[in-house]
Amino acid sequence: MTAFLAYAAHPDGWGGGPGLWFLIPLTFWLVVLAAAVVWWRRRPAAPGPEDALGEAFARGQITEEEYRSRLAVLRETEVRRRR
Repeated sequence: MTAFLAYAAHPDGWGGGPGLWFLIPLTFWLVVLAAAVVWWRRRPAAPGPEDALGEAFARGQITEEEYRSRLAVLRETEVRRRR
């Protein structure tokens, strides 16, 4: 009797399997992963030595000559590191 009721409720069987429902959790996790990557890449960069030098110049702690000479030294050492 139970088999007859099951056949009456679903004469075509139980459908064609899960269909495309498995895409819903997969899409959800892909969206979560993409959001995490976008958030990670949009983080502000840590201030470097040139930024600190610029701030010192802006506060008036160093003169323009000191700023330019120190900036030249920083950039020169940066070029040396890249070689």
